[in-house]
Amino acid sequence: MPMFQVPLYEINNRLARFQAMLAQKDIDAAIIRQNTDLYYFTGTVQDAHLIVPAAGAPCFLVRRDVARAEQQSGLRPVVALKSVREVPAKLFECCGTESVARIGLELDVLPAGTFFFYDRKLFEKQQIVDIGTLVRQVRMIKSQWEIEMMRRAGGISQAVTKAVPGILRQGMRETDLCIELEHAARRAGHLGFARVRAFNMEIFFGHVLSGAEAAVSAYCDSPTGGPGVSPAFGQGAGDRIMQEGDLVSVDTMVNHHGYLNDQTRNFGLGSVDDRLKEAYRLSCRLHQWARENVRPGMPAGGVYDSLMSLAAPSPLGAYFMGCGDAKVSFIGHGLGLEVDEFPFIAKGQQMPLAAGMTFALEPKWVMPGIGVAGIENTYLVTDHGLESLNSAAEDLLMLPC
Repeated sequence: MPMFQVPLYEINNRLARFQAMLAQKDIDAAIIRQNTDLYYFTGTVQDAHLIVPAAGAPCFLVRRDVARAEQQSGLRPVVALKSVREVPAKLFECCGTESVARIGLELDVLPAGTFFFYDRKLFEKQQIVDIGTLVRQVRMIKSQWEIEMMRRAGGISQAVTKAVPGILRQGMRETDLCIELEHAARRAGHLGFARVRAFNMEIFFGHVLSGAEAAVSAYCDSPTGGPGVSPAFGQGAGDRIMQEGDLVSVDTMVNHHGYLNDQTRNFGLGSVDDRLKEAYRLSCRLHQWARENVRPGMPAGGVYDSLMSLAAPSPLGAYFMGCGDAKVSFIGHGLGLEVDEFPFIAKGQQMPLAAGMTFALEPKWVMPGIGVAGIENTYLVTDHGLESLNSAAEDLLMLPC
């Protein structure tokens, strides 16, 4: 089987758009170091520096592994980098001059110690500026190739949903269900992890939760949390034994060649609390409103406000997107190579939606002592509205005990 490779035309188009942004901001060159951004602009993840001048050909400096970089990436030249102290000379050569004034680094994710080394040891005469936002702006509009990758990730999510009825049963531990579903996801092509840009935001497969303990909040900025199995990672499935009457929320994040799909589906073990059923219906209603009404040009914060105004009048409004101090101020988040890309369907966000953006919408109700309910889909913004990239059925599936 031939090795998967990001097409060179994709890489070239991304670099061209990024270079135009650098020129517009009067940034002479950027140095890309973060793994996700390296994969986006080169097609491989190596210990490397990608130098992108505002004009001219980029240069891919690789410490390890040069052979893998040449095999996995169509970008050329790939230059062996023996020491990070060679970077300034390589950058000046790439720019065609030593008169470089402003250099961009991903300061939103670069460790402070690394920044100080570049600033004080390598580029003492240059001004270092942040290009994290520019990178995210390039990445937020997905190409047709990227959309296809995300559709295939949606296929993995569908495989997980189809596996649930054959696995979930009364008397089963949440962790055992999660293990079996992760196995199904890996068999369907899931890489086993998800990348997140935000500091200290971690995720590995999602939140597989049941019953009243599903409403336990977590340290992460998420409407659902769950107790987890250890304080070392206090979120997700725990050791709870699932019983008749539980609503089981299967919230998964899967990865196809780096591209993510976020999905939540609900399953009932026998008859579940009527309040959970109503919350589920409300969640479906909000998704339907979004599919019928959200269009390019609408500010992301305006979509949030509209969804909040639809959810608030319900008797269950106090439990929407969390309860008490654990409430979150968003209903959706951008998705692509990372969990937290632009746009954010969140309070006060002025960014207008545009065709090619992708985001996960997750209207959920979190009711202490009762449980959680709500579905989640990953959506593509098109010229005509929203298209779901999730093909799994959205019904509340009631399973016999």
